[in-house]
Amino acid sequence: MRYLPWYAAGAAVVAAFVTHLLVPAVTRLAVALRAMDQPSIRKHQANAMPRLGGVAIVGGLGIAAGFAALGHWTTWSARIASREMLALAAGTLLVFLVGVVDDLKGVGSGIKFCVELTAAGMLVAAGWSFGVLRLPFVGGIHLGVFGGVVSVLWIVGVTNAINLIDGLDGLAGGVVAIISVSMLAYAALQGSPGSVVLMAATAGACLGFLRHNWEPARIFMGDSGALTLGFLLAAMSLHSALKAPAAVAILVPILALGVPVMDTLLVMAVRFLDRPQARLLRRFLRMFRADRKHLHHLLDHVGARRSQVVGLIYAVVVTFCVMALVVAVTGQSSLGLLLVVIEFLVIFGMRQVGRNAQAGLRAAADATPPPALSAVREFPAPPTAPASPPSARPQAVKARRGG
Repeated sequence: MRYLPWYAAGAAVVAAFVTHLLVPAVTRLAVALRAMDQPSIRKHQANAMPRLGGVAIVGGLGIAAGFAALGHWTTWSARIASREMLALAAGTLLVFLVGVVDDLKGVGSGIKFCVELTAAGMLVAAGWSFGVLRLPFVGGIHLGVFGGVVSVLWIVGVTNAINLIDGLDGLAGGVVAIISVSMLAYAALQGSPGSVVLMAATAGACLGFLRHNWEPARIFMGDSGALTLGFLLAAMSLHSALKAPAAVAILVPILALGVPVMDTLLVMAVRFLDRPQARLLRRFLRMFRADRKHLHHLLDHVGARRSQVVGLIYAVVVTFCVMALVVAVTGQSSLGLLLVVIEFLVIFGMRQVGRNAQAGLRAAADATPPPALSAVREFPAPPTAPASPPSARPQAVKARRGG
């Protein structure tokens, strides 16, 4: 364990360096394969962008974590069951592959959801499952057979929450890097060397990718990157919750992942409550449809630069990741619950600010007359030449006829 900081730092540096070197080649490959993200009403970019960046991220992460694991294999293999490592590797690879296929030619949301369920099921079958859910002021709730269901829903939910925040240049990569560092520190407190190195490699790969993804981005991570990173964070947060003291087991992951998870839940609630006269099934299905109601979409209307919006979200994520570590160190479940409530209110307030700005822009646009009408009022039509008198027309006809 005394060499663990060096292994973690080495994994982060190698992951960042390898990812940085792979991005140009992956960019050319994406262009050659036409794996391009096209502009649309939901997208911010004006031009088509390569979207296979996840290949570079996973390449850097895998090489760094793999070499670190081989160098410390005898110690880690005694701490981590082989079936757990195989389940994590197989599940991550499965999610990555469906992301690559989606980036190349598109995959239906139903198929992606089934693949995510399968990958999550692998981890649950390997033993990563809640048996007892301990809540502050409530105590332990024995889940029984529902423990696996709750665990699968957590993994799939966090995976998609990370995927859904990938909407601004540098946003998803930076948020994942911040959360990974906080989970690295949490794993170190728990004495989990494998989790420390994996989270270090994840953070390093994201930082290496940000060099190419910061505004103006030259490549997107795509589903191959966002889904894979989301799955890793979901899996490691579940693993840390299973090893944590009962008082803070569920609170620390919720605080660390609160921004993407709570924003996703709020968006789903807004979609469900929209148009309440519709049938219940239609409202339920609308919860899973893509739109522009996420936090970063709403904050894009406040008038700040997009890099400033990304920086603001970074600051919120850093704040609550630090608070998660404070709760982990102190073991105060009441403090953790209070911070979860505060985090929810902060995200709700930020969303409301964005919605108000959006409503103001719409009101201003409605009050402005259309350009075509303005042009007509400002520039009247030029006068037309007067018509020839009726008496002159027969004479002109006679002249042409020679009479």
